[in-house]
Amino acid sequence: MDELLPLPPQAPRDLSFSVIDLETTGMSPHSGWRKTGTFRAAAEITEFGVVRLQGLVVQERFQRLCAIEGYVSPIITKLTGITGAMLADAPPLERVALELAPFVEGTVWVAHHAAFDGSFLKAYLPAGMWSRHRLVCTKKLAQALAPEAKGYSLQKLCEHFGIVNTRAHRALQDAEATAELLQHLMGRAEAQGLSAEDFLQWGELGWKGL
Repeated sequence: MDELLPLPPQAPRDLSFSVIDLETTGMSPHSGWRKTGTFRAAAEITEFGVVRLQGLVVQERFQRLCAIEGYVSPIITKLTGITGAMLADAPPLERVALELAPFVEGTVWVAHHAAFDGSFLKAYLPAGMWSRHRLVCTKKLAQALAPEAKGYSLQKLCEHFGIVNTRAHRALQDAEATAELLQHLMGRAEAQGLSAEDFLQWGELGWKGL
């Protein structure tokens, strides 16, 4: 019987990704008391934007607004363009999560500054949904693979790689810009000979502590 040769390591382009961006009513999904003695309500998710890729190839897009229990502040409306009126007829997050689950199942989850988006995903999605997926941060990847960049915000990296973001601070457009950034970073990783596992480890952000 011929000896079986070991399979070659996967390349980053062999992976499936769901690039996720969220718009929210604030900075933290957790309520608590500020140092000033005032109470901070938990921020809520107002919009999901997801771009699914098979390696370098964009396959599908997902965008949904979500109804909220609180309100959208004028500051958030000015930043995102999302108003309370836009969310009035939006589905509740529970229904959006049911639609989202099969779309992102079995993929590597990716976000830019994933500590922010990841904290909301962990707080608002069922544990069985997020706990079995790896979360990768394009900011961490860019710091490792694009050390010459002048900054690591999504805007700075878009400028660095010549990515056009048609509407910053809306979930789908930011997810599309992040997906294009991920494509650039995969190209750099493969040029350096990184395997899929190395690529994931360079950018992985664990769920613990979010």
